[in-house]
Amino acid sequence: MNPPDLAISTSWNSARHTDGLAMLEELAALGFTSVELSHGIRYSLWPGLLKALDQKIIRVASLHNFCPLPVGFLKASPNCYEFTDPRRSRRETAVRLTKETIDHAAAFGAKAVVLHLGTLRQRHCSRELVTLMAKGQLGSRDYVRKKIAAVREHETLFPAVWPLLKECLLTISEHARAKNIRLGFESREAVEEVPLENQWPLVLNEFPDAGYWHDFGHSAQKDALGFLDHEAEFRQRLPRLIGCHLQDFRPPDRDHLAPGDGVIPFEKFLPLMVSDPVCVLELSSRAKREQVLASLAWWRAKT
Repeated sequence: MNPPDLAISTSWNSARHTDGLAMLEELAALGFTSVELSHGIRYSLWPGLLKALDQKIIRVASLHNFCPLPVGFLKASPNCYEFTDPRRSRRETAVRLTKETIDHAAAFGAKAVVLHLGTLRQRHCSRELVTLMAKGQLGSRDYVRKKIAAVREHETLFPAVWPLLKECLLTISEHARAKNIRLGFESREAVEEVPLENQWPLVLNEFPDAGYWHDFGHSAQKDALGFLDHEAEFRQRLPRLIGCHLQDFRPPDRDHLAPGDGVIPFEKFLPLMVSDPVCVLELSSRAKREQVLASLAWWRAKT
């Protein structure tokens, strides 16, 4: 039996290319049959990308919002516009660009669009905690104090932001449903990002047509910071899982590593994924070609 398909994100090579055709040809030549069009694809890559898809060089499994990169931004900026922004004009732009990404997904025959749900304007944030962890102060009195302050600040700010986010997602969900595209709400690594773990039921219950998108590196980061138990959280979200970003993580904050180059025990997770989710290898642009090939071989051996 053939192993489940592993797509690769263009996050690995989009910044190196000036031609979208060459970008996708490189990924196909490595042995990948499907791709996630990520949020770093510039408009200049679009004509070649369309040519590659017209020639059926590779299939599109998913798109990561916003795709293509909004005008005025020169590198990957998935949070350049947010559904949680207090400024209505910025939220409206986020909704408009997301609808365009959904339209592209439908035109390309993709299954899903991956979304970041937003950020809160917090004074206390994960960067403080990562800095302390890097200094060997994980669990120290200062660390615990800052962690509690960050969580309390998030929980204080979230109720005012939730109606703004919900309004945006209601419009987007209706558009996605009409286009037969699933929305994947991505797990994030920072305490200032939405949702916190105890907010997932609220968000997912409100949008039954959408699903959970598990980012292994992000959840491993939160596990390392003491916000969750990675395996337990994954098991809890499995009924709503529609996709995942496959990447490894090494404390204090090295993510988007090739599987096996970090600390994530994938052997505990992969057997649990029985619902045929979209699986995307999402590596840093710093990853070597040999690491990409090794990741694909690893996947085929594991599955």
